[in-house]
Amino acid sequence: FLLEGGRDDVKFMVISSDVIYPAGAMKDYEPNFYLPFKGFRKPIYAIPGNHDWFGGLDAFNANFLEPDAARAAIRIRIADWDQALTASAGYRADSLVDEAIRLRREYRMSTGYQHGPFFEIHAPGFSLIAVDTGILKKIDARQREWLEAALERSKGTTTMAILGHPLFAGGADQWRTNPDFDSIRQLMVKYEVPIV
Repeated sequence: FLLEGGRDDVKFMVISSDVIYPAGAMKDYEPNFYLPFKGFRKPIYAIPGNHDWFGGLDAFNANFLEPDAARAAIRIRIADWDQALTASAGYRADSLVDEAIRLRREYRMSTGYQHGPFFEIHAPGFSLIAVDTGILKKIDARQREWLEAALERSKGTTTMAILGHPLFAGGADQWRTNPDFDSIRQLMVKYEVPIV
C-alpha cells in the first residue's frame, strides 16, 4: 500500500473497521497503526470496528477526529457512560488528543480530519460514504438521518459505501438475521449504491 499510496491518482486511504486490536487502546496505536502505515503521506480516514468500540472509541476519536471534535466526543462519552463529568474527563480527553497529535507529527501521518466516526467525501462524479455500524451492526437515529441525507447528496455520482461490517461474511448474508443491519442494506438498495 505504501507504493500504491505514492501514485498521483491516489488521494487518500480509508481503513474500514477494526483499526486496532485487541481493544482499541491508545497504547496500541503506535505499534499497530503508526509504525505499519509510516511513509503513507496522504490523508487517512477510518471507520471504527467492534474492537475500536471496546475502548469506548476514545483512542479512535483522538487519532482520527479533528482535535476539537475528538475532545468533545471523549468528554461526552465519559459523561454518558461513566456518569462523571469531572476535571478528569477534560484531562483524559486532552491527554489522548495530545498523544495523537504527537504521534501524527512524529510519524508525519495525515489523520485528524473527520468530525465523527462516520463521514462522507464527495468529488466530481464520485461519492464515498463511510458508515459506523458499531458493535451490533446498527446505526442510531442521528446517523440514520445523516446517512439518508448523504445518500441524497450522492445522487448522480458513482457511490461507494463502506460499512463497519460486511453484508456477506462467513458464507452467509449477515443482514438476514439482523433487522437493524437489514435496514442499512435496504437504504443501499433504495439509493442504488453500486459498491458496498
